[in-house]
Amino acid sequence: MNMQAQTPVYIAEYADNELTIGLKGVSNEETEQRVDAIVRLFCCLHGRDVFIKYYSKRLATRLLNKTSISREAEEAMLNKLKVECGLNTVNKMSQMFTDIQLSKDLQTEYDSKHGALVAGISFQAEILTNGTWPVDTTITCNIPPSMKQCTDKFTLFYKNKH
Repeated sequence: MNMQAQTPVYIAEYADNELTIGLKGVSNEETEQRVDAIVRLFCCLHGRDVFIKYYSKRLATRLLNKTSISREAEEAMLNKLKVECGLNTVNKMSQMFTDIQLSKDLQTEYDSKHGALVAGISFQAEILTNGTWPVDTTITCNIPPSMKQCTDKFTLFYKNKH
């Protein structure tokens, strides 16, 4: 398995597949067994850092797109990785979960004060910790004028809160 350079990437893709569609309708015991199997493969890898890089990118995508099947399975995977490679390696991935939960709480507070719609547009913001999320390139976003009011209103709300 370590003779192929792409093995860590493939295992990360397999883990992503399991955590998005593979564990659907599976019992907690079966979920635990599948997560254990992935971690056992990880333990045999020489390219652990490559796996962590790709796994964290896939995790970010799952969290932002809300495609993860089970938060418990995600946390079990992180806890097992934490045991195998240490807290520092998994810390950024744990912070991603914290960011998503804080964003959800902030969005709920914003919606209760300002309503779910701004100028007829459903608006949702994610507040992400700089340096935690795996980003290869910075993407310039030109906000359309129809959404500018939404972003301005949320920015004002966020700045007043913090």
